[in-house]
Amino acid sequence: MIVKEDGMDKVAKDILRWPKHRKWNSKEKDSRVRAFFGAPLDVIADLWNRIWHKLSKEEKDNLIEDGVQHKHLLYALVLLKVYSTEEVHCSIVDWPSTKTFRKWSWHFAKKIAELKEDVINLRNRFGGYKRGDTVTTNCFISVDCTDCPIFEPWPFDRKWFSQKFNGPALKYEVAVCIKTGFIVWINGPFKGSQKDPQIFEIGLSKELAPDEAVEADGVYNLKEGVGAKQLKRPAVGWDSKERKQKAGARSRNENINGKLKIFNVLTTFF
Repeated sequence: MIVKEDGMDKVAKDILRWPKHRKWNSKEKDSRVRAFFGAPLDVIADLWNRIWHKLSKEEKDNLIEDGVQHKHLLYALVLLKVYSTEEVHCSIVDWPSTKTFRKWSWHFAKKIAELKEDVINLRNRFGGYKRGDTVTTNCFISVDCTDCPIFEPWPFDRKWFSQKFNGPALKYEVAVCIKTGFIVWINGPFKGSQKDPQIFEIGLSKELAPDEAVEADGVYNLKEGVGAKQLKRPAVGWDSKERKQKAGARSRNENINGKLKIFNVLTTFF
């Protein structure tokens, strides 16, 4: 059941019922695929292979017996990317019944979530360095928080309130390797009113090496404690060149937070 990019390309074309009078392999194909599934075909193929390798032989046999197909991963990606009604999702793919779509989309959404420990690992903050390289910094990651709107939980609790949405939300902390741009840490969810520095102090701060620091924006205003010493804020720099480099690292973190939001499941009330 391992699949390559060209194999997933055919699956995507078939599942979208692409018309014969339109050219599939055009310069718009990549943006078209991202619009429906949220990722390019090579990433989708790699995602399937990672999920498949992680399964036990018994799980693989059960899935094959149950009729699993590569297209079922695309069901999950449509759910996460489009996040509309089930009938809309079914009309985008190959018109399965809503029951079939629900079964496979949520199955693979959970399997994607189970890859977190394999893909997002704080040890990867040292990526990009080779053995013998001279390391002149103690700051390997940038950190920022992002909010996701939700419906008002019951009973009412003002702690769910997020200033970004002027309503209830969940908050997640995201850390990115400055050298590689890979996400190496996600912590959450927290209630929307939870302060960014508090989230850092109770989580990521305790996972860093004793003399290690992180790049953060001005919201991280801890005044005392170990966490305060670990934060490199915008104004902390030897000269304007270093401060511009710091700004670049923070901007990339914000850009990655923005890329996460291309999946409508993170921007639509859940």
